[in-house]
Amino acid sequence: MEAKARVDETAAGIKANISNFGADQYDVSDPAQAAAQEKFFSWFYLSINLGSAVAYGYLTTMGSNGGLGVPQKFGYFAVYAISALCMLSAVFLFASQKSKYKMSKPQERSSLGAVNAFVMASIKAGSKSAAVFATGIVLLSKAVILSVAQAVMPEASFAPLLTVLAFVFSGVGMLSVVLTCLNPSWVVEVPEETLSAGEVRGFLRLLPILFTANLAFSSLYNSMQFWYQQQACQMDLRMPWSVDGAQFAGSFFMIADCLSIVLATPFAIDYLNPYLERITGNRFGHGAKFGLGMSFGLLSVLVAAHFEMVRKQMPVLDMVSNCAANGVHMTAFSSAWMTVPFFLMGLGEIYTQPVLMQFAYRESPPSMRTLTAATGLVVGAVSTALFTAQVAALSKYVPNDLNEGHLEYGDRKSVV
Repeated sequence: MEAKARVDETAAGIKANISNFGADQYDVSDPAQAAAQEKFFSWFYLSINLGSAVAYGYLTTMGSNGGLGVPQKFGYFAVYAISALCMLSAVFLFASQKSKYKMSKPQERSSLGAVNAFVMASIKAGSKSAAVFATGIVLLSKAVILSVAQAVMPEASFAPLLTVLAFVFSGVGMLSVVLTCLNPSWVVEVPEETLSAGEVRGFLRLLPILFTANLAFSSLYNSMQFWYQQQACQMDLRMPWSVDGAQFAGSFFMIADCLSIVLATPFAIDYLNPYLERITGNRFGHGAKFGLGMSFGLLSVLVAAHFEMVRKQMPVLDMVSNCAANGVHMTAFSSAWMTVPFFLMGLGEIYTQPVLMQFAYRESPPSMRTLTAATGLVVGAVSTALFTAQVAALSKYVPNDLNEGHLEYGDRKSVV
């Protein structure tokens, strides 16, 4: 199943640094630039999804079917070559303007190393909270590893045990981190460190918000990543202009999510947000924006659930779906309808992801900003691990052929 990965190999190296680097270019002592910096994170998120729109709008189809003179057997080679060329071009453009950037001196001390040193020093000083925090981090790491192992070996006899352990480790780990960081006064001073205990406390104090907010939206977003595409693969995927019965891939509909962000972001920044700020007396802040984003995400899931109930009432076609499990047939319900929940989820992203990035940048100590941004991506990995375990746990209720189950509420009908 193809999906737009929120955390991949490039995310830690690019997203955690380039967003902060861009925000650093503004002079926040100027009110106009301070306001522009807040909008920057939305424009940054738009640019990411503009590239994703191209990828899902055409490159996924080109990879599987060929096109633009590229034979089908060379489709994936051409897609990777185009992607590599675009990346090289972006690096060249970035480097060519280096003289115009506001640069900061590299820190003498790794922020991650400093946090580890302060936590270990606190443990040695007898802090139980520090020990619980460290245990939580270890459990979260193990949860990610276990979920990956379960995904790689889903048929193994011990796979159910891996699923249970991943859930338990994730739950206990998150509680350990969140509860101990609500008041990180347990962090002791370490005289030989160049960074201060206050900076470490400032970073830890953000973790409860980053964990809970990211996990809250991820619970909705991951449904789109997996189950929306599975739904689409059992709808009528035929391309209306195709004469040979070619079908869309399930991941094609991710373009609606990307286009939602690309098209709606300018409207939100220039019109909707200023309007909501006026009518709320300038109280349309981070919390209100995130709540609006969650509402869009919830609406998206409800619409998708409704479409699934409607789809199951439609006749089954005699054509096999190219992206569903082997032998599963499409139903007479147009897959174009799935653009609606994908689009709504994109609106939810506009008011959650850039908002969290801007909040983390503003509230984090400058020395911890990159680590804070990277932590948000790690939380995304934890949420994906949790969802992987959830998919495994619900596999007997959500079979490969959705006509034999009830994806919309996770129950399975009896098959005689």
